[in-house]
Amino acid sequence: MVRERRNEFDLIRAVSTVWIVLFHYSYTFVQYGVGGEHIYVMMHANGTWGALFVSLFFMLSGASLYYNWGGRIRSFAGKGGVLDFYKKRWLSIFPMFFVAWFTVYMMNAISFGRLWNWGGSYKKLILTFFGIDGYFMYREMNYYTVGEWFLGAIIMLYILYPLLQWCMNKIPAIATVIIVLLFGLNTARHMIPAFAAYNQWVVISDNINLITCVFSFWIGMLLIKADRRIIKKRFFIPAVILALFLMLIPLPVSTLILTPILAVCFYIILAFISVSLDSKRGVWNLRIYDKLTGFFSKYSFAIFLVHHVTVQKTMAVFTGKAFTYPLSIVYFLFNLALISVLAVLLSKVTDLIVKGIGKMIHGAAGKVKNAA
Repeated sequence: MVRERRNEFDLIRAVSTVWIVLFHYSYTFVQYGVGGEHIYVMMHANGTWGALFVSLFFMLSGASLYYNWGGRIRSFAGKGGVLDFYKKRWLSIFPMFFVAWFTVYMMNAISFGRLWNWGGSYKKLILTFFGIDGYFMYREMNYYTVGEWFLGAIIMLYILYPLLQWCMNKIPAIATVIIVLLFGLNTARHMIPAFAAYNQWVVISDNINLITCVFSFWIGMLLIKADRRIIKKRFFIPAVILALFLMLIPLPVSTLILTPILAVCFYIILAFISVSLDSKRGVWNLRIYDKLTGFFSKYSFAIFLVHHVTVQKTMAVFTGKAFTYPLSIVYFLFNLALISVLAVLLSKVTDLIVKGIGKMIHGAAGKVKNAA
């Protein structure tokens, strides 16, 4: 069954992508000691912009996967089964990841003057092979070169998705209670004496803990299950008011709790804007809007892979110098354009490599069949 295209997914993905690039761009001014006046989109009153839009991206991932796969995975093998789901997810992530990783790896190898041991033990390459090296950088140095910690998190969420889908379809209320309970316990774990041993073992930051990621992902699945019933003016206006309140007024509440609440507000706001614009297509010319949202949505993963390395390289040349505020805006637009070009290039090169490997495999299979 062909699913209706949800343009709100494109807008949410595009806004999250650009804002995460802006967040890391802002951070590089601090990282490289660049002074003067510049863009500093790091913090709002109750958390960081990066954490907010990563949470929103996890929600979008949960929503879009459940929308497209929620009624399809009914077997382990075969078309639409668990293995088919994993195959499609693997193809959407790993070929491009490996191409980007190897490119930056060779750049680092040239910079460090050696190939295979700048990241430590060769065994750590297993983390890269599974795409989770960025996620486990908090433990120790490894061969992480591209992407962010959330790449590893999204891979683990994809692995869990068939189970989460089964829970949503069969035991939604029970699963929601369990996930909320786990999230609550993890949020309060430092205040619970019985969790002392757990706290010593689980030293990962709470905002990237897999439980936190699952919580946001599950909320996204719940949002799409509610469908467009929540994308109404009666929800949009309260979402705007609550979002402004949370962004401007500091509250004595954990940012782990407030971040997903604010992310839900942004989900509703952006979805409402998208649906409202769609209703005006017969009146307004939305060609530029469609091109921008379509581009940043289509190339979002490639942008995530290349953006951090790009902004670090371009900002390093200004170490110890000063910016004016207008210059920082212009330089961000330059970085965004450069990142976009590199993302398209990465995507095209990956497609060519995948198609080339596919032809080689089919050709080899044909020769074996003919020989037989």
